[in-house]
Amino acid sequence: MRYFFLEGQRLAGGLEVELDEQDLTHAYRVLRLKPGDSVAVADALGTVFSGRVTVSEPKKVRVCLHDELSSAESPLNIALYHSLSKGEKMDLVIRQAVELGVRRIVPVVTTRSVPELDSSKEKKKNQRWQNIARSAAAQCRRAYLPRVERVRSLNTILPEFGRHRTLVPWEEESGGSLEGFLKQPCPEDKAVLLFIGPEGGFDAGEIRAARDAGAQIVHLGPRILRTETAATAALAMIQAAWGDLGQERERQ
Repeated sequence: MRYFFLEGQRLAGGLEVELDEQDLTHAYRVLRLKPGDSVAVADALGTVFSGRVTVSEPKKVRVCLHDELSSAESPLNIALYHSLSKGEKMDLVIRQAVELGVRRIVPVVTTRSVPELDSSKEKKKNQRWQNIARSAAAQCRRAYLPRVERVRSLNTILPEFGRHRTLVPWEEESGGSLEGFLKQPCPEDKAVLLFIGPEGGFDAGEIRAARDAGAQIVHLGPRILRTETAATAALAMIQAAWGDLGQERERQ
């Protein structure tokens, strides 16, 4: 079943809706949807309905909604804070994080971040990242559309570390592992903040600042992982321990 997001509109069974302009070319020319074809439409806030195409034209695709579908959302509210990475690595991080159920992604400038994002290009880059998140969310049938926020500095995110359970993997940590930490009960508010460092790693001052702000510093094991691998591995472990990864699926 083809999947679309329709933001800013309340969905209900029996309602006829029109797909967003950004989805028209894909729906009409790529997917070649025809009247009668089955699709799913999500409101990006957690609700998704099945529906059938009623109108399919180059400038208009309309869908009549039918039944509400069960959500593929994790019970966890995970925010991924990730140091800026070079090339297409940030694209990969965002895509995989969305697939693994993250609700919010915040790019962060750290001491060893590569590259430093030019402010004049930030808006365009952020829109690209949001489009990647949207595509990934539709691909894995999410009812919630994760947001990629503006680039932040380390100092601006530190106050948030004390509000939720915050985990910071660091290759030089010799104490507790993430696997061991996740044996503890899940936070009552189901909120988790994961902060992943750059390719060169966090420096000691950044780790001290994170620890002082309330973060739990952990390690991911004996091997040094690439930054994009570390994010995926940590998210998968968190979802397996506290979320819905590996749980039995409900039949629709």
